[in-house]
Amino acid sequence: MSELSEVLIYQENSSVYSEAIENKRKNLLDTAKKYGLYAEQTLLCSQELDLMIVEVQEKCSAISQSAQV
Repeated sequence: MSELSEVLIYQENSSVYSEAIENKRKNLLDTAKKYGLYAEQTLLCSQELDLMIVEVQEKCSAISQSAQV
């Protein structure tokens, strides 16, 4: 796969991930307002958001590293 193809795929996926992360962030805020900051539901939602962010960062890092090679 060419670098250009990888970049285009990354850009498409990036907007999908950005939307999913934003939706989860809003869900986290709503959950925190409803149940409190230290409620199990809030902490679980926060952990899910963290995992989503880490996944995106790892994919960005992999693409960046492959582009440098």
